[in-house]
Amino acid sequence: MAKTFLTKKNNAKSTITDNPLTSGATTLNVQSGDGVKFPAAPFQATLYTTDAALGEIVKITAKSTDAFTIVRAQEGTSAQSWAQNAHLELLVTAKLFDDFQTRTEIIVATDGSGDYNCDGTADEVEINEALSNLPSGGGVVLLKKGTYTIAGNINILKSNVVLRGEGKATKITLANSTNVDMIQVGNGSTIVNDCVVEDLTVDGNKANQTSLGAAIVLYGSSGTKALRNMVRGCRLTNCNLDCLKLIYADKSIIENNIIDENTGGAGIGIFSSSQTNDIIGNVLIHNSYGIYSNANYNNISGNVIVDNTSYGVYINGVVNFSISGNWFGSIAYFQTGVYLAASAARNAITGNTFYQPYRAIFGAADTNVIGNTISGNSIYLANQEAIYMQAGANQNVIVGNTIRASAMHAIRIRGSKNVISSNMLIDNGTGTNNTYSDIFLDDNGATYSTYNTVIGNNCQAAAANKVAYHIRENATGDDFNLVIGNVCKDGVTAQISLQGTNSVRGTNIPATG
Repeated sequence: MAKTFLTKKNNAKSTITDNPLTSGATTLNVQSGDGVKFPAAPFQATLYTTDAALGEIVKITAKSTDAFTIVRAQEGTSAQSWAQNAHLELLVTAKLFDDFQTRTEIIVATDGSGDYNCDGTADEVEINEALSNLPSGGGVVLLKKGTYTIAGNINILKSNVVLRGEGKATKITLANSTNVDMIQVGNGSTIVNDCVVEDLTVDGNKANQTSLGAAIVLYGSSGTKALRNMVRGCRLTNCNLDCLKLIYADKSIIENNIIDENTGGAGIGIFSSSQTNDIIGNVLIHNSYGIYSNANYNNISGNVIVDNTSYGVYINGVVNFSISGNWFGSIAYFQTGVYLAASAARNAITGNTFYQPYRAIFGAADTNVIGNTISGNSIYLANQEAIYMQAGANQNVIVGNTIRASAMHAIRIRGSKNVISSNMLIDNGTGTNNTYSDIFLDDNGATYSTYNTVIGNNCQAAAANKVAYHIRENATGDDFNLVIGNVCKDGVTAQISLQGTNSVRGTNIPATG
């Protein structure tokens, strides 16, 4: 809550008409017509005769024309009896300075109405002054609606600070050739916690930058993480490289932002061991990567991730990551939804919806892409394979997904000891008739698909272009696989085709073919 400050007014002075004003009086009167010289209550003024240093400071709590209700003996002064025509004057007192030193909400504006006022040139100077003048315990800096052009960093270097705009009408833009990150929450040396950046637009002016240019950076260090900072309700756009970066930042919440047009990098980049962060409810559109992470133990949930030119979510060497309940869409660009880069292990990709992806889920050719769970996802109109786990993918679980109308294979895997179970696979292989499979146990001549379990899948083909097989091993080296309990209907060439001499075709429907 904002602090209530005493009001001020220039040239506020008069003399009293009380004869006398006793030391116990709680009302005083100024000369007729002089009441308007004073501000609205509350304010503090000094009673004195010839030397203000010997006066009494009183607090005016109410004003009725020329009659003031007062509280006596303020700021360490003593109540006295004052003769008629004693002076009453609004002077600078210690309380005025205390107000500024302890102020918990400061207003910055472009129209002259703020405590600090910007002129469109190097506006970070006034914004940083406002931030630095918050008390050590934090507070709020409100940026009123308007455009703020900055030529350097905005630095939040105290904990418990809120930098708040007035929605999309508050816009911060980066001046040409500035080449700095715009808002830094901490700077890697000074670490801050529990800060919020909210309700504003940050425009990186990427056409006129050659380096850096992130909209917001949450910035800790390897020795001390930045904790529990939030970015919410912002539009972050048009940055030269990565737009919103987490560097040694834990337990952050990135929520309900629109992050778009950052085609030189990621909409959100999670770096440098930043862990246990929640990325929730954001719209990420037309970035190079929607979200990129090389850090473990983070949650990406409930986001709309559309038309990012490379990948929706790219996790690089990451373990124990959760990607759930997101909507991935390709309208103008065929983005790959989720890329599991080298050493991505024990991650959960669950309950997402993929519309028209290039591929929905794509695993790197790496033996350490291991132990991932891909479950409960809905994938429609994949331009290539819906799910493709390349050579070396091991011990992954692909279960309970619904995959429809993929141009190529619904599930293609090159690896061992994977479980492919209880998926609904409908009308896939539409790119070319009699060419693809719903489930393709593949190889590259060196890495084969072995010891996989394919169980309880429902595979149907009714489109004009159909799969050649519902379930197929590619070559005799793809062996020791168990295929059982699947329902397969209307593959063109056959329903199930196993090449390995040790693979087992258990009871499926149909039993043969």
